[in-house]
Amino acid sequence: MKRAILAVSFGTSYPDTLEKTIAATERTLAEAFPEWEVRRAFTSGKIIQKIQRRDGVTIDHVSQAMTRLEAEGFTHVAVQSTHVMHGEEYEKMLAQLEPFRLRMQVSVGMPLLHGEEDYAAVADALLQWLPGPEEGEALVLMGHGTPHFANASYTQLEHMLRARCSRVFVATVEGYPTLEGVCRQLDAAPEIRKITLAPLMLVAGDHARNDMAGGEDSWRAQLEAKGYSVRCILQGLGECPAVRELFAQHCRKAVAALSQGGKLWGVGVGPGDPELMTMKAVRVLREADVVMVPNTSSGGQTALQIAQPYLTGQEVVLVNTPMVRDRTVVDAAYEAAADQICALLERGKQVAFLTLGDPTVYSTYMYIHEKVLRRGWEAEVIPGVTSFCAAAARLNMSLCQGSEPLLIVPASHDREELMDVPANQVFMKAGRSILELQQTLAERGLLEGAAMVENCGMPNERVYPDFSQLKEPSGYFSLVIAKGGVQ
Repeated sequence: MKRAILAVSFGTSYPDTLEKTIAATERTLAEAFPEWEVRRAFTSGKIIQKIQRRDGVTIDHVSQAMTRLEAEGFTHVAVQSTHVMHGEEYEKMLAQLEPFRLRMQVSVGMPLLHGEEDYAAVADALLQWLPGPEEGEALVLMGHGTPHFANASYTQLEHMLRARCSRVFVATVEGYPTLEGVCRQLDAAPEIRKITLAPLMLVAGDHARNDMAGGEDSWRAQLEAKGYSVRCILQGLGECPAVRELFAQHCRKAVAALSQGGKLWGVGVGPGDPELMTMKAVRVLREADVVMVPNTSSGGQTALQIAQPYLTGQEVVLVNTPMVRDRTVVDAAYEAAADQICALLERGKQVAFLTLGDPTVYSTYMYIHEKVLRRGWEAEVIPGVTSFCAAAARLNMSLCQGSEPLLIVPASHDREELMDVPANQVFMKAGRSILELQQTLAERGLLEGAAMVENCGMPNERVYPDFSQLKEPSGYFSLVIAKGGVQ
């Protein structure tokens, strides 16, 4: 299991503030989670393009970063937003992440202002970090602003700040509250003659340097024209250690969601062809820490061979599952297997137990699954393509149509009383008694509608559209479909 943290920022083209804010936040995440690799992505395409043209440096957008992580075998990704609020850029990030949730374990850390406690924490952090307003001075924070309804975050934060210091104001470049509104409030407080301007943004980039502290149209110039003495602080929020720690706290929740206790997965690998494995089965195998395989003469190693193309170095453990009819011996083996699995789950391991076909159809796995569930552990079944569905497809025939019933029969067990059931019949694992079955079907007038597939989907597959043409014994994985018994 490979794990990464993807730190997603709007971005900046100013190298100095990038290093002091975005890179500093990424370093905080790396220090907080030393076992997770930290990667970078920006949501601003314009900034990505500008840096590429100017510096020849490639920074991924979210989809590119996730594609790269997936190609490198990362299975668990905690995505930590460094956006200030749940705005348009944050939602764009979520949309770009969505396709990857089908193939990877993805958890998202909240932006800076999420819960009520975040507003209080940010208010405290800013007032402790920025120079406190002196007598006759006000602190005005410049936010970006957005047409998104999350813009209300600025007003909530200002309320929290004003509860702590009455001479703190928040305004935005592209939204509400506005600088004009702040000026009206300042007019009502003639004792205030000095203003400190600071960005309420992760970085001190273009807005801070130009719109806030720049030339004749800047906030600084407008306030100076009103007679205020103005000083500008060109420090982004990412330079505040307490703000960086808040991002780490949010990331901690995302990491915890990906680091829950161990879980058992019963993975159906299908009948033989690796391309018949489901996307979910492949994803679970790639995310697993341990792959367990039933150690039998009939199918364990075959299941492993089918899954092998999708394994990436996981530990493989053989589980003793004797193929005998002595229930005492079998149950003791299943209890021992459950012991093995639960010991791994206690260590937080993700365990994938391979089974041919589908785990719910005559599978050894389900006995072990039930024992693990009874011990209080989480377990989930990943269905697979059944051998009889694959065989019917290989024969280009249907299993049942209209109102025709279908009967699945374990051919190696007593089957005489089932032969008279009026239904299309599937005889599974018939190899041991295949010629006897052929004779029985002939005696009951069912041989003409019968077909057989041996080792379906495997390199040594044999197909008999006409079961009567079989003249020699076949292997364990032989399946017969007999149609014509429906009245």
